[in-house]
Amino acid sequence: MTFRNAVFQLHWFFGITAGIVLALVGVTGAMLSFEDDLLKALNPGVMTVELRSDRLSPQALVARVQAQRADAAIASLELSAAPDAPAVVGFAPPEGERRGERRNVDPYTGDLLPKPRYEGFFRTTMQLHRWLVMDDVGKQIVGASTVILIFFCISGLYLRWPRRWGSLRTWLALDWRQKGRNFLWHLHSVVGTWVLLAYLVMSLTGLWWSYDWYREAVNRWAESGAPVEAPVEDVVADRGTPPPLDIDAAWQAFEASAPAWSTATLGWPKDGGAVEFRYLDADPAHERARNTLELDPWTLEPVAHERYDDRGWRQKIGGSMFALHRGSFFGTAGVVVFMLASLLMPLFAITGWMLYLQRRRGTRAAHALAREVQATPPAAVAAAGDPVLVVHASQTGTAEGYAWKTASALREGGLAADVRALGTLAPEDLAANARMLFVVSTFGDGEAPDSARAFARRLHGFEGRLGGLSYGILAFGDTSYGDHYCGFGRELDRRLQHVGAHPLFDRVEVDGGDPAALRHWQHHIGQLSGVTELPDWQPPEYGRWRLAEQRLLNPGSPGGPAFHIALVPEAPADLQWQAGDIAEVGPRHAAADVEAWLAAAGLDGSTGVTVDGKAETLADVLARSHLPDPDAARGSPTQALAESLAPLPHREYSIASLPSDGSLQLLVRRMARPDGQPGLGSGWLTAGATIGDCIDLRVRRNPGFHPPAHDVPLLLIGNGTGLAGLRAVLKARIAAGHHRNWLLFGERTAAHDAFHAGELETWLREGRLQRLDRVFSRDQPTRRYVQHAVADAADEVGRWIADGAAVYVCGSLEGMAPSVDEALASIIGRETLDRMAAEGRYRRDVY
Repeated sequence: MTFRNAVFQLHWFFGITAGIVLALVGVTGAMLSFEDDLLKALNPGVMTVELRSDRLSPQALVARVQAQRADAAIASLELSAAPDAPAVVGFAPPEGERRGERRNVDPYTGDLLPKPRYEGFFRTTMQLHRWLVMDDVGKQIVGASTVILIFFCISGLYLRWPRRWGSLRTWLALDWRQKGRNFLWHLHSVVGTWVLLAYLVMSLTGLWWSYDWYREAVNRWAESGAPVEAPVEDVVADRGTPPPLDIDAAWQAFEASAPAWSTATLGWPKDGGAVEFRYLDADPAHERARNTLELDPWTLEPVAHERYDDRGWRQKIGGSMFALHRGSFFGTAGVVVFMLASLLMPLFAITGWMLYLQRRRGTRAAHALAREVQATPPAAVAAAGDPVLVVHASQTGTAEGYAWKTASALREGGLAADVRALGTLAPEDLAANARMLFVVSTFGDGEAPDSARAFARRLHGFEGRLGGLSYGILAFGDTSYGDHYCGFGRELDRRLQHVGAHPLFDRVEVDGGDPAALRHWQHHIGQLSGVTELPDWQPPEYGRWRLAEQRLLNPGSPGGPAFHIALVPEAPADLQWQAGDIAEVGPRHAAADVEAWLAAAGLDGSTGVTVDGKAETLADVLARSHLPDPDAARGSPTQALAESLAPLPHREYSIASLPSDGSLQLLVRRMARPDGQPGLGSGWLTAGATIGDCIDLRVRRNPGFHPPAHDVPLLLIGNGTGLAGLRAVLKARIAAGHHRNWLLFGERTAAHDAFHAGELETWLREGRLQRLDRVFSRDQPTRRYVQHAVADAADEVGRWIADGAAVYVCGSLEGMAPSVDEALASIIGRETLDRMAAEGRYRRDVY
């Protein structure tokens, strides 16, 4: 079964199962599109009122309503700026219920108006729309059908992709000359293209009401783009009980502080809290573009004012799920378009069923064909972005499983990802892709798995050019096979570079399922997708270390601040590693951020919880976890909340010291997120943590960057914080008495960025470092980088390599590493450089 056929089979199967549900959901959604307008038209005198000279004051209006309903306490009052609109009074919910009754009130007389007719009809319609009037069971059915609708959109687009994809007419024009089955397919696919974007928005927002986890994820995503604000001081603190609410004075204070508004709701303060008004502007973006104004209950002075227009775009989206789902986020035209799209949902169920019934006669032959072909799981087509092809070659299924995990991580990062078996491709097919990730195992004596052997043979004889392909390789193997360890992954890497492909990062080798190597691969995938905060597949088992030093190395630098970090283990036995190894750090939130979250959620951080059999406080668990939406967490059982938290992913740093130095040292540049906040790991190490704080850390072996075992010449090349890994290797060489070392290092300015200059110059003066070339790109009008220093010293570099030198490169993958690679290749030739890599004489630790 081909991939396309597999997608098609799923498309029609889901269509004949979920299509009826989606048709019902679509029709009911269309009926609800103009619910408020219809109710207003159907209820004159209830949803609209007769104009009179003067309205009652808010205080008098509440008093008259309370006199008519002495049996229920009033909890809120909504007024409208429209002169013919009723006021709305909200009553406190009866005990045991979540919501109280809401009644329209004549703002001129204070009379309670009759309940609107047809409200029950629309309430039932809403229940059908959201859960098929079947409570939780119906909710799950609708939720699953909504997910299937997303699949319909993506798979339908894939299945109908025309050859003339650049022609709008081909995509959007209906051809009424089509007949029979061709017309049905044409109608199904073309109209589906018309409404595809609307359906994607509807479904992605509709999941908000179906799944709590989805709602929480959207909230986290929305809030991740907002600046962290200091908590508002408790307006009630140490002032006792506030005076009774003066409703008229509160409204006057609101109108004095708020801009022109269309509707505003006063919520009665609870437990002496702030007086809160939620209002819409006079010309709001949509019906959920609410603003919030809080007043001090004693002085009625504003204490907080949150404006919809001041929110970031993520917060606006996160707070506008209903408006997006209904289409009103895009104005009245959006409501009309979404209503029409909803009404068209039965069209796809009907045409899909008709196409299925006409095709059913050929299903027996299709099933016979499927039994003849090795079944492979269908690849999911991601929502957006340039596609990344993830290719697997697996003997036992391990590599295939991690290929799917890789694709899932890419999709979560917003990249489109397709998964294919390597055996279904030919080397020529690789040229059609800009980026590919290979997840491969080795079978037998360094051979390809059975399914990929034909590809391996064709690739060996392939002499085409793949200069437009960038790739990464995750190679599974077992070191017990000696020289054949990861043999196929290594051969694949060599052949791809031989035909001009460019590695996205160095090959990652997994010895017997080593979780640290898999985390390293996931680290690379996070860098590729731009989303580095996805949970680790297998979190490290951290040790406890203490922050002993946190020193800024480059004050005044035009680049980001770089820090010398020193850590000491609580267990002295942990003070062991080799030069070239990597520190996996478990980042934490700063204590102030955790305290702010706890205050917003109304929870006590000192409460004891048990996670993975270990007793600790809620604050400690929160510090190392993704923080959920505090409003959603409010009132949650503390233990259940702690168990639901997702841990923060690890961060990797090259170790810059040896155990004999007495501390694990790092060179960390503080990175910034898109919102300007410090990076997760670098922000924790350089700003969030203070001297003496506990740091979660695990050392990961990185044998691919350990120093040469023998006394051979060594060229060390790097830039920026890549000096960390080179420094450790250089220290190990000096400790071993190997002094034929040459360091070429690039940074921005000599005045600010000459990291560890005194140490390097001492080694140079003592002969432990034979040559030191430092390049500072900003110290001359024409930018000069470390690769230029390599090219300028070409003759000497060639002599060192001819004498058996090894070359170690550490630093940035973008710019430096490929440029240095090209410079070396131009000096000694690509084949020589490839041979050095195969022999372990050319090693890189780039990121």
